[in-house]
Amino acid sequence: MVDNIVRECQSATSFEAEYSEPCGWRGDFVRINLKAVAEGKISAEALADAFMASTVEVTEAHLTAWRAEWAAIESVVAELYPTLEGLKEDSEAIAALLAEGKYVMHHSRKYNKLYAPHYRIVSRKEYEKLKTILK
Repeated sequence: MVDNIVRECQSATSFEAEYSEPCGWRGDFVRINLKAVAEGKISAEALADAFMASTVEVTEAHLTAWRAEWAAIESVVAELYPTLEGLKEDSEAIAALLAEGKYVMHHSRKYNKLYAPHYRIVSRKEYEKLKTILK
């Protein structure tokens, strides 16, 4: 994990986001931009530890609530943008993941090509432990 973060920092051509930003369902998670590692604001080890510790933050109750909320979001998107590219395929892929109790999905190739994101997601709890470093 640490080696992957270091390699990604070394290969990134730019970091165009804040060091951190809330994300995820109801803001329970925080996206940590790898520029924080590249600029020495936090170590790759500390970020990897926070990332791994965050995996235990997701409970079955979270997944159940997220499934219900996602269904509502998806129906609104389908109604407003019925011809949205990839909507059907993405909906099916997300449904299959959630049915298996999984919740992590990677960005599409198109997204990666256009935006080149470089970050890791950590729980709000783990972020609180890190945020003094990120100031």
